[in-house]
Amino acid sequence: MRKLNIKGTVIIGLSALIIATTSCQDYLTVAPENDLIKEKFWTKTADVNSALAASYNAMRKASLQSLIFGEVRADLVNFTGAQFAAYAQIGASNISPTNPVVSWKDYYAAINLANTLMFFDDEVFAKDKTFTKEMMEAIEAEALFIRSLSYFYLVRLWKDVPLVLEASVSDTTNLYIGKSPENVVINQIISDLLKAKDLAYTTEFKGSDYFYGRANKYSIMALLADVYLWSEQYQKCYEYCDLLINSGMYALESTETMFNIYYPGNSPLESIIELQYNDALDNQENPLYFDLVPVWGGGGAQIDTRNLNLLMGNEDIRQFGGKGAIWKYRGKDALGLVPRTGTERDANWNIYRYADILLIKAEAAIELNKFDEANNLIRESLLRAGMPYEDATDKTDLRDALLDEKGREFLFEGKRWFDLLRAAKRNKFQNKQIIIDMILAGADIKQQAILKTKVYDTLSYYLPIAERELIYNQNLVQNPYYDR
Repeated sequence: MRKLNIKGTVIIGLSALIIATTSCQDYLTVAPENDLIKEKFWTKTADVNSALAASYNAMRKASLQSLIFGEVRADLVNFTGAQFAAYAQIGASNISPTNPVVSWKDYYAAINLANTLMFFDDEVFAKDKTFTKEMMEAIEAEALFIRSLSYFYLVRLWKDVPLVLEASVSDTTNLYIGKSPENVVINQIISDLLKAKDLAYTTEFKGSDYFYGRANKYSIMALLADVYLWSEQYQKCYEYCDLLINSGMYALESTETMFNIYYPGNSPLESIIELQYNDALDNQENPLYFDLVPVWGGGGAQIDTRNLNLLMGNEDIRQFGGKGAIWKYRGKDALGLVPRTGTERDANWNIYRYADILLIKAEAAIELNKFDEANNLIRESLLRAGMPYEDATDKTDLRDALLDEKGREFLFEGKRWFDLLRAAKRNKFQNKQIIIDMILAGADIKQQAILKTKVYDTLSYYLPIAERELIYNQNLVQNPYYDR
């Protein structure tokens, strides 16, 4: 990547803030240097590993926000309590640029750390002979994955966002970048991922937790398939799903072992990549346990049983003995009998698993008019859950069947809003009624009258830029919907 002009001795400020934190696996717990001055820090392989640890840690820091944003504006999870009041306002379509949770800073922290790593790693390559070209390229592939995943969240939440491809490591860095259109950001993501998949590790860490917690060729292809689906490049999406399916690396957990996905996690069959936690280490609990889903007692997340009952029957094993989707994080078995203890607040968060790939491919197959294949893929997911499936022959019915199955399979995994938004925006928001009907159905009669004047504007489906960002960066332009 192009390097900035570095003058004199540079202190890597943002890296210093995050590298000092630790993480759950030893590849993420490399001891930080006390002195992060450039000439002393970027000298050996351990420094690069520390920077990589910081990048993953930043992605984990954004995980709670990602999970909530993936559900709060949809129809299956509600967020309650004073600590989630700001999110609840977003869920009620009462969205303001002054809302404190309308913030993209954690995503950009991860992006800048990834950029910083890619800026300095070749200096380590020149100084440390144990840091091989293969290692450098594979770590850069991980950095590109982290940057790409962060940008994928940004465009799905804010649409047009600043595209920062250079590290903020110098007083010559331009910190006042305007927004790039969504398609430009998506094209950059695709370009980065195509490069990354050819540089990444493949099976080097097979058999260890590293394989599921660090980006490799397979997780990069999974993200690439998802981005192609979002950008309506269905044939390419379909092909990348096939590459994963035909790799022989993954399969669905069986009906009997399905809960392995959630406890203990790192499923040797189904996991492609997940954010990992370890409650045995200081400050390594999954943050959702603090207020959202405590191990016991009430929490800020509540499943909307009225809407869920329209999707899922009681006999579906994903009801987990009546404990519901929250049990994915609270429990240790599929029957809803054995809870986690107070020292097991470390459920991993699945970014991609094999079920994602099957249903991503099913969606691409529908849009490619491969209806038989789409039916078979949806059936495979339902049969694993102990449920029957009746083939749909109409394209609209197939789309609905797929959305319903994704809602069941990934309930409370931070994906529902993005699935609905992607369906709505297909063919230039030809199906925006999906969002309109959902938002209006979730409001009371008085609120419906107000919302009817707003929900037809598709820009309302994206978040505003935080007011503080607009004050700080005069080159940013607010989402026009929030300027009216």
